[in-house]
Amino acid sequence: MGNLQIDPDGLDQAGQSIEGTAEKFFAAVDRFSSSIEGVSEACGSDEIGGLIEQAHTEVFEWAKECFLEAAQSMADAGFDVRDFAAQHLAADDEIAQIFTQLSSELGGGS
Repeated sequence: MGNLQIDPDGLDQAGQSIEGTAEKFFAAVDRFSSSIEGVSEACGSDEIGGLIEQAHTEVFEWAKECFLEAAQSMADAGFDVRDFAAQHLAADDEIAQIFTQLSSELGGGS
């Protein structure tokens, strides 16, 4: 793979940014929900209004579910990126400890 360079701090920051975007998305969905929920009352109380309200509610619930799933997927991706950074750091630390131990055992000291 040649010169593969991984920046764990950069990955962690990117993961935090993705998680922050997900939090903003969740908040936007909440605001959207609040603004939409009162609209169905404007449909009226007759039969046609009831049908419109029912259709509105079904579409709204489906859209809200899609938005929430997208926000959760984004949050999960941010967590995964941060976890990858932590795993990379842990692997680097373990490798450094192995080399230090080997050096000590071979008489190289520190």
